[in-house]
Amino acid sequence: MGEKYKFYTPVRVRYADTDAQGHVFFSNYLIYFDQGLTDYLKAVDYSYDKLLQDGIDFFYVDAQCSYKGSARFDEVLNVHTRLTHIGNTSFTFQFAIYKAETDEFIASGRITAVAVSVETRRPVPVPEGLRRAVEVYEGEPLPA
Repeated sequence: MGEKYKFYTPVRVRYADTDAQGHVFFSNYLIYFDQGLTDYLKAVDYSYDKLLQDGIDFFYVDAQCSYKGSARFDEVLNVHTRLTHIGNTSFTFQFAIYKAETDEFIASGRITAVAVSVETRRPVPVPEGLRRAVEVYEGEPLPA
């Protein structure tokens, strides 16, 4: 079962997100995860723009999604997001998606990213400021 995290962002299913069967096409859940990740970084006050200003970008290196239900056009989904692990050069987000109206659990997953230098595109350490920002927002330390 998916876990509801402190942070979530609502996403309304667009008609273009659905397939011939009338429900959200499976790969679009990764797009919803990406939206949750981007909004989470803003919520913890360490946005993607801040990373870029610090000379750091990131590449997604692993993504996983488990499907537990389906969503249809115009439904609002709450994408629960949390950064759960920061390694030396990588960091991992967990996601759980619920229907806003019924609280039905739809999908869960994760994305792992690697921090890279904007200039060299080679791996670099994850900024300590990101860890601090997440710990302040979440109110607890990240596991080592």
